[in-house]
Amino acid sequence: MPDQNQEPDLIQRLLQDPILGLANYTSLARLMPLIELREYAVGANLCQIHTPIEGLFLLISGRIALSRPDGTLIPHDENRCGEESATDFKECLVQAVALEPVRSLFIPRASIQILAAEQPIIKQASITSLMSHVSGQSLKPPASRQISSGDTPSTLSTRIGWLLAILLPALMLYYGDQLNLESNITTFLAISTATILMWMFSLVDDYIPGLFAIVSILMAGLVPPSVVLSGFSSNSFLMAMSILGLSTVIASSGLGYRTLLLLLYRLPNTRFWNNLGLILIGFVLTPLIPSINARLAMVTPFFTDMVKSLRLEPQGKAATRLSVSAFTGVSLMSAMFITSKSVNFAMFSLLPTQAQDQFQGFRWLVAAGVFGLSMLVAHMIGDLLLMRTREQPQLDKSRVALQLQLLGKLKHREWAAVLGIGVFIVGMMTASWHQIQPTLLGMSIFYALLLFGSLRKKELTEKIDWPFLLYLGELTGLVSVFNYLGLDQHLASALPTLGAIMRDNFDLFVLLLFIMISLVRLVIPISITIVILITLFMPLAEIYGIHPWIVGFIILIFGEIWFMPYQCSYYQKYQEINGAQPLYKESSFLLFNALMNLFRLLAIYASFPYWRAMGLL
Repeated sequence: MPDQNQEPDLIQRLLQDPILGLANYTSLARLMPLIELREYAVGANLCQIHTPIEGLFLLISGRIALSRPDGTLIPHDENRCGEESATDFKECLVQAVALEPVRSLFIPRASIQILAAEQPIIKQASITSLMSHVSGQSLKPPASRQISSGDTPSTLSTRIGWLLAILLPALMLYYGDQLNLESNITTFLAISTATILMWMFSLVDDYIPGLFAIVSILMAGLVPPSVVLSGFSSNSFLMAMSILGLSTVIASSGLGYRTLLLLLYRLPNTRFWNNLGLILIGFVLTPLIPSINARLAMVTPFFTDMVKSLRLEPQGKAATRLSVSAFTGVSLMSAMFITSKSVNFAMFSLLPTQAQDQFQGFRWLVAAGVFGLSMLVAHMIGDLLLMRTREQPQLDKSRVALQLQLLGKLKHREWAAVLGIGVFIVGMMTASWHQIQPTLLGMSIFYALLLFGSLRKKELTEKIDWPFLLYLGELTGLVSVFNYLGLDQHLASALPTLGAIMRDNFDLFVLLLFIMISLVRLVIPISITIVILITLFMPLAEIYGIHPWIVGFIILIFGEIWFMPYQCSYYQKYQEINGAQPLYKESSFLLFNALMNLFRLLAIYASFPYWRAMGLL
């Protein structure tokens, strides 16, 4: 390493370098003890073509000449060579010769490789620099510095969130006695307040606040461990794990993509059926893939390909209608199935045991049937009002046929996925005959996929959303603690007016809930809004004689309401396809979405007679 009095120059040289300057300060600090100071005479080779690359050279003084393998000189204004050391190349691609006595910082290749593995932008910038030298064209490397987790700047919202997460629980503990609350209830409320605030302000990943709460409750000894950990043995947790395993095999085996192609190939080639095809694709994926983001990732390429192959006018009504159909297909029915979204499992876990048995499998879909049909009708009305066009698209089915031909026959893992889906559906439909619980059926399929290698070890660890499963188990356990401490009764006594409205005038309660959630969603994300409200209102509904599934289902529906892009994380992801060359007209898309939000309220009211006929209301 250079002398101590040279260290300020060393730091300056590292930070000013266009490549190493992109690394975060922590990585550079670890690199500094490995740096050597070397000197070269005139004519010495720092890098020689077809010889092993030693490392990266950063010149302090002197000049070097760079040349290509054919001997042509490379014009450059960089005091650096040896970028190959940060790439997969093991030999020098560029010759570097000293034109004057050279003093240089030298970083060994092994050290640069470690840095490039930690900071991929270093490798990208090194390859860009090499390609510039070899091609003779000026290419710009990435310009953004990599920020380590410890360097991440905190926003005002984050600071306020942490401040509230510390102060409000402390105030709850301090004033708990004055509220005449038992000590264990006061402690639980303080823990819950901190947890909710961490969720509301998105201070950490969603599963971390729940983990904090579970550990805090266990340390405080507020309830028996079997109560707070009950979520990890609940039916909803086990069912979610089995569905995630099956959906992983469906996606990774290629069965999901094959199904999408078959739908497009078999449906009639008209404007109506092209749009209906995209909607049906989303509907098919909805009960199989428990994530709107994952479903959007699968459907979005079909939308972009269809817009181009049908030669639709960019941002025209036909292209915008297709975009609405693709988005609607994967999101509209997300509350219609237990398995279609993570918060649905959370809502299911809050139902009483008897109600869970009542809404297993297709019985959830049956109860939500009128709402689903109403929303389909609403979608058609919205199409007629806002998306009418005379453009006549034509899908190139020969291209789809070639894609199917390339996929070939069903592979082993695809057959395993088909068998798993078939067994699950038939088992659910015949549950009254064989008396096998859906949870046991789902876990049997999950273990069978593991046993026969259809669900691979790497997929088990990387593809299954384990943070979500932790989040679900934690949430279910916290609700069990809530009820064990009798807080559901305290909540009923604290909200008598709202409970009375829920019991005596449910129509008004639904309208008030719609307005409240619409306002809350202006500042709080979808999942957190739903989780907080189902935790509050489902126990309250049970106390006041309203079926908790209805209240939970309505919250699931209203929680999806959004008017501006920032309110919906999965739309922001979908929005990326409208980048440099927009494919659909966003103002028309958002207007259609606003209209569908109003139809959600009307569709809930339309379901009331049906729910009364079922004895739910």
